[in-house]
Amino acid sequence: MTLNDVKLWNGKTAPRIGIGTWVMGGEQYWNGQATGWANVDDTESLRTLHTAFDRGVRIIDTADQYGAGHAETIIARALKETDLQRDDFVICTKAGMVCDPDSGNIVGLTDREEDIGAAIDASLKRLGVDHIDLVKFHINHHAVARSEGVFAAFSRAYEQGKIGGFGWSNDDVEGAMAFADLEGYVAVQHDLNLFSPADDMLRAIEKRGLWSFNRQPLAMGLLTGKHRPDSPAVGENDVRGSGVEWLRYFHDGSPSTTLLAALETVRELLTEDGRSLAQGALGWCLAKSDRTIPLPGCRTPAQATDNFGVLAYGPLARETVRRIDALLADTRS
Repeated sequence: MTLNDVKLWNGKTAPRIGIGTWVMGGEQYWNGQATGWANVDDTESLRTLHTAFDRGVRIIDTADQYGAGHAETIIARALKETDLQRDDFVICTKAGMVCDPDSGNIVGLTDREEDIGAAIDASLKRLGVDHIDLVKFHINHHAVARSEGVFAAFSRAYEQGKIGGFGWSNDDVEGAMAFADLEGYVAVQHDLNLFSPADDMLRAIEKRGLWSFNRQPLAMGLLTGKHRPDSPAVGENDVRGSGVEWLRYFHDGSPSTTLLAALETVRELLTEDGRSLAQGALGWCLAKSDRTIPLPGCRTPAQATDNFGVLAYGPLARETVRRIDALLADTRS
């Protein structure tokens, strides 16, 4: 066990950071709006995964929705190519969204017990593994009363040894905790970044002894420093240019000028000990709780090298976090 390693719910140890693979699913649509990422290259995705492995990353986060399972197949290829063993990795996926097998586009949602069980089996096959370390319900803010079948399916798969734990990708604190008493419920995935501190969620997670998987820790790339007010807008074939209601980091494909200005006020604090801007933003996530697991998405080996360089630094200092939080208080959701 190294300085950065933590012991997880299944007894495995791993550095407290994972690689997000949403981008590796490629282009995808739902009701005509982009829900995926344009100009994705599978060879580059494989190189990115291997770069992450070389940097020490062992937690891989994906979903059956990402490219209608395409990201899972890319992960399976990477696992076959590496000299590392299956048990070296903590593989996490999600279920609850329904994709058309021909177009790959999202066509609906499901909370039916039989559908969730079938989705787990399909993910096992695509990933080429005999068990998945963690499966999360993918539908954010879904009604608790309508989610009982989902967690019945998770519990059964847990008892059968198909999954090592389960949880919910959910920003609603009450909903996320509704099934937390079930044996095998170990994690919540939720937004966490400089602009979305999720303090109430973190308190609930710590109280329950769960794990906090951090969605969008780099605000879809806004916190890497590569975007500027005059940066070219991404197209409508990219989720950042889709105009979806929940997207606050980009507007019509361009980065939010308000958030970029706020980022400048804390740039020096994020980088004062030699970190890159992305490493500072990830260090902030790591500092918020010893239960947080940031999941930065990476498209290229260069991004993986930069993002996972945070492991050489660890969490930001508490005083630095306090000063950052004070400066960003007016821009937070």
